[in-house]
Amino acid sequence: MAGVKPTTAAGYRADVTAACESTLLTLLCAFGSLKDTLRLVGGLVPRYLTPEAPPDVPPHAGTSDVDIVLNITVIADGEGYSALADQLAARGFERYVTAKGTLSSWQWKRKVDAHTYVLVEFLRDAGSDRPGKPVTVDGERVSALAVRFGGIVHDWYGERKVTGQLLDGGGISTEVVRFADVPAFVILKALALADRMENKDAGDLIHVIRYAGTIDEVAELFVQRQLSNAHPAAIEAGLAALRSRFCDDEDAEGYEKAGSVAYAKFHGVDGDEDEDGLVANQRYASGLVQALLNRIEARLEEHDSGV
Repeated sequence: MAGVKPTTAAGYRADVTAACESTLLTLLCAFGSLKDTLRLVGGLVPRYLTPEAPPDVPPHAGTSDVDIVLNITVIADGEGYSALADQLAARGFERYVTAKGTLSSWQWKRKVDAHTYVLVEFLRDAGSDRPGKPVTVDGERVSALAVRFGGIVHDWYGERKVTGQLLDGGGISTEVVRFADVPAFVILKALALADRMENKDAGDLIHVIRYAGTIDEVAELFVQRQLSNAHPAAIEAGLAALRSRFCDDEDAEGYEKAGSVAYAKFHGVDGDEDEDGLVANQRYASGLVQALLNRIEARLEEHDSGV
């Protein structure tokens, strides 16, 4: 059902992830000419950032929802979103009912079969608004949740042609999916992890850092972003969140930090008694993040010294 997130990798299923992709393609069709303004973030992104390529790149755990960042500037400049609620309803999307029994305007669900719904969440850059506050997009019917630095994905994104089955037997469709690139994904996931401490966020983070390239290649992506002088506050906040949740400091060793533990738990089994295995995974996550941050720092120092 929509809204229920497994806490371990074993809880995610390939067929549900495929349903999320079909939901994404159906959603893009609902947005019509404005679909190129949408940016995919969240747990479906590794499917495109780090596509499965055995034995070097294993499959990502998957996801059970679809997270979309809307471009509020485009909305303000035109009337293209004025009928968005109607377009969503016409494609079979319904407003999600929260645990309190109220209708959410920033969360929508799409029935896939008798037992499966995919949750779609609309997000926007928080800007000067309070993060976590829904902001109106289409009257009272559609809103987007304000997310700190969510707007970086409008500048920092990749794109890929994706061909798949639309829902309700709508046939095969090929759409261009625009998704957070490696630095944007890591920054937003690190901030999400720092805020809500979900095992899945840690699992997604480490998977992308590990399989998006070598540590040198991933670090270089961050260095180039920093040298561009675009979104410096987002980079600073994202790297600080990584350091806080995974790395050694005066308070604790990195493997003991909450991010490292969340990663280990995500790849464990509920009730797992293998303490050595958990600690090994904690040390792996901490070491990987520390290596990335060290390499970013070293490359920036090389650049400053003209090397």
